[in-house]
Amino acid sequence: VAIAPDIAGKLSGGETVFILARAEGGPRTPLAVIKASARELPMKFALDDSQAMAPGVNISSASAVRIEARVSRTGNVIPQSGDLVGTSPAVKPGSRDVKILVDKVVP
Repeated sequence: VAIAPDIAGKLSGGETVFILARAEGGPRTPLAVIKASARELPMKFALDDSQAMAPGVNISSASAVRIEARVSRTGNVIPQSGDLVGTSPAVKPGSRDVKILVDKVVP
């Protein structure tokens, strides 16, 4: 996960980063989530069933997922106006070297 150079100046380093996987074409409920500090950016990550949000709803059960990285100024898991986001194309669970560029601002 990396921040686009044109918005990197908007970060103080104290923000919270959420990296999550959602089933492609499925519900918006995340299948796996990692919480980190913006100080760790750019960062490598791995999502697997150990980071599931709910029992029985895990990343390995999906045929394809989209990975989203969101930088939250408030630390709130619910997206807020002003958060920074980036999303991967659809990938298979277990894919390696998925790159996400955080390059958009939530309106």
